[in-house]
Amino acid sequence: MRTGTKVTTRGAALTASLGAAAVLAAAAISAAPAGPTALAATTSGAASMTAASSAAAPATSAVPPGGPVPAGFRVSSMTFVSASDGWVLGTTKTCAHAPCTSVLRTTNGGRSWVGIPAPKFRLISGTSSAGLIRMRFADSLDGFAYGSQLWATHNGGSTWRHVRQLPGYITDLETSAGVVYAVTTNTGTSKQRVYSSRAGTNSWHRVSGLPVTSGYSGPGTITLHGTAAWIILGGRLYASQTGSSWTKEPFRCPAHLSIASIGAYSSQQITLLCTGLVALGSTAKVVYASSNGGATFTRRGTPSQAGDGGLLAEATPRHLFLASSSGANFIYGSRNGGRTWHNSLFLTGGTGWNDFGFTTATQGVAVEGYPTIGSHLWITYNAGRSWHKVKF
Repeated sequence: MRTGTKVTTRGAALTASLGAAAVLAAAAISAAPAGPTALAATTSGAASMTAASSAAAPATSAVPPGGPVPAGFRVSSMTFVSASDGWVLGTTKTCAHAPCTSVLRTTNGGRSWVGIPAPKFRLISGTSSAGLIRMRFADSLDGFAYGSQLWATHNGGSTWRHVRQLPGYITDLETSAGVVYAVTTNTGTSKQRVYSSRAGTNSWHRVSGLPVTSGYSGPGTITLHGTAAWIILGGRLYASQTGSSWTKEPFRCPAHLSIASIGAYSSQQITLLCTGLVALGSTAKVVYASSNGGATFTRRGTPSQAGDGGLLAEATPRHLFLASSSGANFIYGSRNGGRTWHNSLFLTGGTGWNDFGFTTATQGVAVEGYPTIGSHLWITYNAGRSWHKVKF
């Protein structure tokens, strides 16, 4: 996910059911995260989430001035629209008036934060799948918090509104170049549909040219870069350079593997992760690269099998990152386009990644864990050579 339109990451194939506990497990991206996104947009990322997409030009209207960070804040999701401007969604254990959902904003790349108004809806928990799980901003004014409901702001977070136009559970949402895409899942029928809207309006409609599929998705399903988009549906990759027409790409993963996530450096230069052959705390992982927007792919390399699934981020065509988790949390890095891989960040505990992506060639962000089990925001400013745990 390229933040600023899935950091977030991406992520991609998550664990399957959308029951209360399963949604939370899926949220932890233990099965898969997204490619470079200016974290408002897509994974390649999550984040995703990812998030692979460039955000629309920054708006200039006034935004809320900000106040103190709530005591005991725990992060759930993050989104950046530039190296400087970002937001995090989270909660606190106690507050004067429930729900305790909180939003923080930074204008200096995560070095300091202020509190701003938040949606009046809780985050999901281990006992209920009803709630919010992630957030994406398209620019300095237009933001979206999603999960079992969609909440939107068009004034920089000064006010939030519950948007009722999308049916089902929103499993992934990314934004780039002034457009927002969302995947919804009907929890009764498992049917998935893709919707879109202009970022500055609440005018959602079904995306023509994309099928209704069965199954469950998660962060990393949508990857964006500028007007280009890649969406994983029914185990296949659908691509568009403008969003007006879609192509079902011929690529298929090797036997017993499936597409987990996409990382995007440009509208043409993308990477793809196949995962499968699940064992105890590990999955086979194979990375492919395309220089023509996904029409054809070349096999690049095989990251470590440690970790279930993964979420790709393509900071540059040579610098790739992959977030994965099992009994521990891993961020793998490659400096040669995916041919060889090394540990960029290793954390014990196996709490999973709830958001992941790169905003620039050198700046990346990741959300470790989830508020109900403990969570942290990690940032790198030097292309993954070191990661800094943020103190809010």
